[in-house]
Amino acid sequence: MFKTFRKHLALKNYQYEITTGLYMLEPWEKALFTLFTYATVFYLPEQMAYFASRLSEYTSVYH
Repeated sequence: MFKTFRKHLALKNYQYEITTGLYMLEPWEKALFTLFTYATVFYLPEQMAYFASRLSEYTSVYH
């Protein structure tokens, strides 16, 4: 049963890598891509909101 489940997960991982083009990357490149994606998804929105608030402060001071 566990062998079948493991094969199923391996197949899904293979399909994901083929679909996204990650299969041609080396393991360290996949790790770097994963970290970059994580940082983009979780930290970029907060940073953009901070940037927008600071930008609105700067533009309101000079008008």
